[in-house]
Order: sequence, then C-alpha cells, then structure tokens
Amino acid sequence: MRSRHRTFLYGFLIWLGLSLAGATVLTRAELSRQQEAFTVQSNIAYRLLGQRLAQHDAILQMLALLQPPVQRIERLGALEAMFPQVMAIYREESDIAWANPQWQQAQLQSLKTERAVLTDVRLAQGRYVLLAAAHPASFAVLLDLNAAIAWDEWPFRRNGSPVRVVLEWQDQQWVISPGLDHAGPVVFQSGKTLASPSQRFQLHTRRVVSYADLPWGQVALFALASALLVALIIYVRKQREQTLRAQELLRIGQVGRLNSLGEMAAGLAHELNQPLTSVLANTQASLRLLQEDPPDLEPAREAMAHSVEQIRRAASVLTRLRHSLRESGLADQCYPLSLTQVLEESVHLLMPELERHGITLEKRLPPHDVDVVGEPVALGQIIHNLLNNAVSALGAAQISHPRIWIEVLPRQGRVVLTVRDNGPGIDPQHLDRVFEPFFTTRSDGLGLGLSLSESLAQAMGGGLTAFNDPMGGAVFALELQRVDEESS
Repeated sequence: MRSRHRTFLYGFLIWLGLSLAGATVLTRAELSRQQEAFTVQSNIAYRLLGQRLAQHDAILQMLALLQPPVQRIERLGALEAMFPQVMAIYREESDIAWANPQWQQAQLQSLKTERAVLTDVRLAQGRYVLLAAAHPASFAVLLDLNAAIAWDEWPFRRNGSPVRVVLEWQDQQWVISPGLDHAGPVVFQSGKTLASPSQRFQLHTRRVVSYADLPWGQVALFALASALLVALIIYVRKQREQTLRAQELLRIGQVGRLNSLGEMAAGLAHELNQPLTSVLANTQASLRLLQEDPPDLEPAREAMAHSVEQIRRAASVLTRLRHSLRESGLADQCYPLSLTQVLEESVHLLMPELERHGITLEKRLPPHDVDVVGEPVALGQIIHNLLNNAVSALGAAQISHPRIWIEVLPRQGRVVLTVRDNGPGIDPQHLDRVFEPFFTTRSDGLGLGLSLSESLAQAMGGGLTAFNDPMGGAVFALELQRVDEESS
C-alpha cells in the first residue's frame, strides 16, 4: 500500500509541476499577445488623433492665408461638412484686442511663438479654442473633440471597451472611454504626448487584465493532457516493473527448483548407492545359497534380513538429502555483500503480494549498511522463501490486521535477520520437523523451501532456526557471517 501511495504522490507532484509550468507558459504567451494588441491599438489611437489635431493647424493656416473678409464667422458650410469638429470660427483685426482676455493673451503668445495657441480649454467637455495670430486679421476656431474622433476607425469601443482612454492637458482631462473597472493581476499602460506643436495633449491608455481574460481553457486542456501523459508513464513504468518482477521471480523459482533437483539428485546418488550395493550383494548370495543341494536356508535367511535392513536404510535417505548440498561448493562462491540491498530487492519482488493481502511490512534496520558473507542468489532465495511463507500463513489465517516484521541485528562476528509475523504460529508438534525435506502443512506445498533454505544458509557458513513468538506468530532467524568493517 505504501508503494502505491508513494507512486500516486510522485505522479501527482509531477503532474502538478507540469501543469504549473504549462499554465505559466500559456499565461505568459496570452499576456504577451494581449499586450502586443494593446500596444498596436494604442499606437493607432495616437496616430488617428494626431492626424485630426494636425487638421486643426491646417484650418487656421488656411484662414490666415485666405483672410475671409468677415468680422465673425460662426459657421462655414464647407468647413463644417469637411471637418465636423469645427463648431465656430472667429476673426479679429490684428490691431484690435480680443474681447476675451484669455484669447487676447493667446494672441500675444501666438505672435511671439509664431504658431497657434490653445486657449479657453474646457477639456472635460471635449472642447477648446485654437487661436493663431495673423495679419491683417487673426483667427480662432472652437473645436469639439467628440466630433474629431473617427469612431468607425477608432481601435477602442466607445462603450464597453476594457481599455480606459483619457486625453490630458495640464490638470484637465477628457475621458474618451472609461474602460472596465475590475481587479486583475496585470495592468497594461501607455502614455504619449501628441505630436502637434500647438495642441500638446497627452493620450493615456490603460487596461486591467482581469482573471477572466486569462487562458483558463487552454490551461485546463494542458492540465488534462499532462494528467493523461503522467498516467501513461506510470502505467508503462508499472507494467515494466511487473515484467521485471515476474522475470526475477521466475529466475528465483528456477534457481530454487534447480537447487532442489540438484539436492535431490546428489542425495539420491550418494545415499542410495551403498544400500543398493549391499542389497544386490545379499540378494546374489541368497540365490547361490538357495541353489545349493540341499539349499543352505539359514545363511540365505540372514542375507535376506540384511537386504531388508538396507532397504529400510534406503527409505530414510530423504531425511538426509540436504546434507549433500554442503559438498556442492557453494561456500567457494560466497563473498562480502550488502544484506540491506539483497533484502530490499526481495521485498520489492513480493510487494504486489503484500499489497494484495493487505499486509503491513515493518523493517527495523541498523542505521548503517551491514555486509555479510554470502552468495546473492542463494541469500535472496532464503529471504524470499521466509517472506513467502509468512505471506501464505497470514493469507490462510485471514487476520484482520496482518503484519510482518523484518529486523536485522548485528552481533559480534555475526548478523541475525529475523522474519516475524502475527499469524497463528507453528504447531509445537511440527517445530522439530519444519526443516525436513518434503514436510509441509500446506496442501499445495512440496516441503522443500525451508529445507533448501536451511541447507543454503549452512552452505554459506550460517544457520536457520524457527520458533514461536510468545506474543503470537512464527519467527525465523537467519544467522550469517558478518564482514568486519576493518577487513572490508
């Protein structure tokens, strides 16, 4: 269960990291696109408004050049048709002062600067007067900015646009479009002074990017795609782990069967050779005695009795099969190795069985790795057999909270690895026979696993014992030779 939870946690963290990275990239790309569009639209507004203001200068230059012979011109049909922003045109002789003091001040300033001058600015209403001094008469035009903007070409909607557009002059301002008043994580701003030398207005644009403007749909699709990708990776990795685990279990099983067959074959060849030879000799002697005339029955009976005794001896050969393994040379294949590493590999192989039976595994290992003398395949087979027996016992007992404890206890020159469960334990009548070949209490067992494990442990210079825990459950203790740190 812990392995499954750990896999889920790692997968979730990977998905979360991918989703956050993707959301960041998508959001930045969308904000960059929106900022680029905002900049382009602001430049268009600046250009269109600048063109209109340039027209105002051109109108005054035209009037100063033509000098219409009227004292006051309120409307000119042609100009009104061409320039709807022109509300009125005023004319005053150069040697006569304007009635409006502000206009007269603008007249003097225009004479000094030789260009048109703003006066009587009422920017909140979108109106102002542009005055240009000339000879023999000066001219002023009353302008309406609302009519100056070509709304069909204007890049921002007048109402409902998310962009706030404001025209400023000194401490006055004219709100062209109010924009949307809402909170948001990002603000785009732009401010430029219009290029007209006589109408030095400042055009400010501002847009608040709301949370609704973020690419939530794309982020959701990317998160879903990331989840599918992580799930696929976990599935493929799980399948690969299961395949490797199955191959390793198959290899261990094959090694175990080969060892068992080798033990059986060696034991049979060694143990049955002498009694069979004796039976053959006694049987041949009995035949000779019975063929004599008259038959010598008493020696023949003794020879047959010896044959029966040797046959009984052959019948007990299976109890001593495992001793032949010590002659196989396994001790020559032993070398210092990490007990923790072999233990972790064995636990990893049986993890699906532990999860399937709902068994909780607890390991109590020393803080530092412990090296022992052994052969990795044989040691792994012993640990696998002990854990597999505990799983089988707990599965058959159907305990509500099954547990297995693994503990490694370093001692002087030795290391003891114990495997304990909270199952029913071993029947006291069977404790002395658990390591006998072909002895088993399981209907589907052969009774060779523990016998082979004991033989392998003894061949590596160690031992294997079994006993019942006073608190309940069976305990198997594997004792191995420890590698001294100085010699290692």
